[in-house]
Amino acid sequence: MRELLIRDITEHDDNCVRRVPIFSGLTTEQQDLVATVARPQILSAGELVHGAGERTGKMFVVHTGEIKLSRTLPSGRKQLLRVARPGETLGEHAFLTGNSTLEEAEARSQTRLCVFVHDDLTKLIDQYPNIAHRMLRTLGDRLAHTEHRLTLSSQSVDVRIADYLLQQPLIRRGPVTNGIMRVQLPLSKKDIASLLGTTPESLSRALSRLRNKGFLTVDDDIVSLLQPDELEHLITGD
Repeated sequence: MRELLIRDITEHDDNCVRRVPIFSGLTTEQQDLVATVARPQILSAGELVHGAGERTGKMFVVHTGEIKLSRTLPSGRKQLLRVARPGETLGEHAFLTGNSTLEEAEARSQTRLCVFVHDDLTKLIDQYPNIAHRMLRTLGDRLAHTEHRLTLSSQSVDVRIADYLLQQPLIRRGPVTNGIMRVQLPLSKKDIASLLGTTPESLSRALSRLRNKGFLTVDDDIVSLLQPDELEHLITGD
């Protein structure tokens, strides 16, 4: 069974490369060349890509599935930093700096990766410097997002969850009732709480407060934003 899966991912490596922003500036022919050095890796749910502090010598691209990246705090509590989804990369920082990995990376479900050994990636960048430029842009965007979260870390959980909800894509399927916007939580409430630097209990209480104020309703993993303007005012303090 595993051999069949490896053969299947090998046949689809080009799709993996085509959906990655750092390779999007290449021609189709150049992307095909990149795909020839992409090595397949298949992980089961809960399996580690790497631990924190490892020197993998590789950069990873998510083909299908999701990878959780987290750090262990001095208290021993593990905090979720982000979830890498199809087309997203992990390990760029270690490649660019030569340092060990900063986070633990774990598969949330069965996941297919396209893996680039550092030596192969270096040769590709020598041929196509634009890859490095886009890699730096990706890291810059990620840094900006992290800084935004840090600015909110001293705010209440209500503010943090309001900001998180407003960043989620709106659900486009189904009828829109009275212009109400709806979002689907992409993670479990436990993982969202970890991402926002709080506890599941505090997250639930914050959602209850926002619901009692008439700002939103929660139905399992669907959140209806009844008063998005009020959520924005909560964040800005206006």
